[in-house]
Amino acid sequence: MSVPEPTAPVGPAARASRSRVQTLGAGAAVLAALAVGHVVATAFPVDERVSAPFVRPTVVGETVELRYARLTAGEPDGSTIVRVDRTTQLSTPGVFLTVPLTIVATGQPRLLSFAELLGGDGRTYTVFTSGRSSFLPGTAQPGVPRYATVSVELPPEALPGAHLRIGLNLEDQRSDDLADIDLGLTQADADAWAADDTPVTVPPRSDEPPGES
Repeated sequence: MSVPEPTAPVGPAARASRSRVQTLGAGAAVLAALAVGHVVATAFPVDERVSAPFVRPTVVGETVELRYARLTAGEPDGSTIVRVDRTTQLSTPGVFLTVPLTIVATGQPRLLSFAELLGGDGRTYTVFTSGRSSFLPGTAQPGVPRYATVSVELPPEALPGAHLRIGLNLEDQRSDDLADIDLGLTQADADAWAADDTPVTVPPRSDEPPGES
């Protein structure tokens, strides 16, 4: 039976060298892991992806399916004067744009309350639930068409190429469907409406089609 040869004792210098090699190896592994993690985080921006709404593009006359409703925009109209009820008219040095909407809630009653206009001039025009620019459709019942109108006061140069966005939650559109409606407006529309003082009427919100309520 052979006898193992004695192993030479490892001195402090050898142990220190081996420790440095192990440390360098571990450090390289950590750097590699961090590098991979950085690439993954960069390639998949989770925070931005989770917080962004799901934009659903559509055009006038085309129904868009949202998580909470089916939405259809009618033909836009405009003037320098808007009639908001039988006794109230508002005038502007710009244009009042009105867009009729048909909302059919799905699943449960829905109160759509978010609206904004992305102007062709690169600006965003916020629409509130009251005021000179307004969107207040009331609650839509499942399966029952709800008729409402968005009214926006804006400068004429914002009209060509404008998009209307409609959503459910007034304060928070993150991770939810957001309709983006190309209104198909042109410079000719802007010029005509900016020179028109014939009042454009905002019909009352209703479950009956405009003209029948």
